[in-house]
Amino acid sequence: MKYENIDAFAKRVGKSRRTIHRFYNKNPELKEERKWKGRKVIFPISHTKFWNTEVMFDENKTLNVSNRKMRSLLDYLHENKNPLANKFWGLDWSYFVSVDYKHERSKNYSITMMNKLYDTIDNKFGDTTTIRLYFTTEPFANRNNGQHNHLVIYIENELFKPLVLNQIKNFFKYDRVDSSDYTKYEGGLFYMAKEGTQGTDWDILGNNLREEGIKYENKGYQKAV
Repeated sequence: MKYENIDAFAKRVGKSRRTIHRFYNKNPELKEERKWKGRKVIFPISHTKFWNTEVMFDENKTLNVSNRKMRSLLDYLHENKNPLANKFWGLDWSYFVSVDYKHERSKNYSITMMNKLYDTIDNKFGDTTTIRLYFTTEPFANRNNGQHNHLVIYIENELFKPLVLNQIKNFFKYDRVDSSDYTKYEGGLFYMAKEGTQGTDWDILGNNLREEGIKYENKGYQKAV
């Protein structure tokens, strides 16, 4: 974090020294983030955002969205709408990934690709780390045809996480792949399970499921060929 003295900071934010000191007296938690350099206090340059209304407005919007997601997640957990999804939520996951196929694909094709992806990852990394993959296949809301996949994947060995993610991206190199670190409190897993963990549109795969206590078997699922 970079710091500067009061004069430079005041010039940067366009406020008087007195206004700046008054602000920090009203916000002691921010006041603690300042530092002393000799006998003078210096201010974090990152604090300039508190004087920029546009930046603060954007951050408030992001915070409001996050709060809504959190409320929805808590409601979902409280109502216990989907016990299996609740169990999945209690597990550790590494990445949340979405795959949009370049061309229109059938449900069977999409499911097959998820299984082939898992087999590829397991064959390459399964001897050295626990791997778990939960996926769903669903139609596009804004198209007449075509499917896409959402998946969450867990890689126990931290060293292999970026390697596995690169493997996923390379596996779908001709399609659109969006990925992010899995965030438990964003509720992405419940978004995946919004239609219920029933039927043939989902599966959970892993090389250590029994040891992890995941004994559920998707009775309605048959691997597409």
